[in-house]
Amino acid sequence: MRKFYWLALTMVFVLAFGGMAMAQYAGVFDNPFSWDDTDTWNDYYGNYDAHVGDDGLVFYHDVDAVNPGNYTNLEDLNRNYTPDTANSAKQKAEITINAKAYIPCFLEMKLTGNQGTTGVISYGSGAEGSTTASGYELVFDNEIGGYLDENWNSLGHGTNVEINPGTGVYIGACDIFAVEVMSNDDYRYEVEAAALTQGSNLLPMHMRSSVDSGSSWLAGYDTFGAAAPNTEVIYNGSAGNKLEALHNFRVPYNMSTAQGQYNGQITFRAVTI
Repeated sequence: MRKFYWLALTMVFVLAFGGMAMAQYAGVFDNPFSWDDTDTWNDYYGNYDAHVGDDGLVFYHDVDAVNPGNYTNLEDLNRNYTPDTANSAKQKAEITINAKAYIPCFLEMKLTGNQGTTGVISYGSGAEGSTTASGYELVFDNEIGGYLDENWNSLGHGTNVEINPGTGVYIGACDIFAVEVMSNDDYRYEVEAAALTQGSNLLPMHMRSSVDSGSSWLAGYDTFGAAAPNTEVIYNGSAGNKLEALHNFRVPYNMSTAQGQYNGQITFRAVTI
């Protein structure tokens, strides 16, 4: 794309008083600069509206609709500016305008689990991307994740494993889930869940987390044991720093937990702060 430069060749001040405009004064410039922006608009801004309809992109279109002026070089370009003139000192002609750059927020999170990956990208302020993963689940089953001890070590798996329910015995999740988060803003990463339920029966769920690719795990583990959702903050990140988190889950296997299917949900969430 060719670069182009805008030249300010003159300025015209229109003063209004009591609702009536005074006579226009243009100094020695008899004919105010008037520029047909058609070619420039077609050459450089043909795709200007290409992303207006994007779900995750928020535009700030601040246009002076009251009086855009007769000397706006690109009539159709959305802009918001306030020109300032400096105080005169001796003999000087000077125009100062404020320059502002609006960098939209970018927030991306990717969840990888058993046989599936789900990604969400949020473009721009106020864009909230929420979705439910399809094709894979967080499953606790003796045939898949098998049994774990208190220290998260496997005790084996199978259809008819001869392991007794009791204190310190758990059924592990079908996979260790990996989460990646990246943003150009400071962000918080958290996990929200409640106990799994079977009617009025509650099945607590334990989660341990690592933020260094599994080299170490955060102290202890988080317990989702109530009927109401609980939120656990895992990580606070700064702009430009990528988070790579791992999560391992388990549920207790003991005589106080009734046999049967339990259901629930878990939400992995990244929020700019």
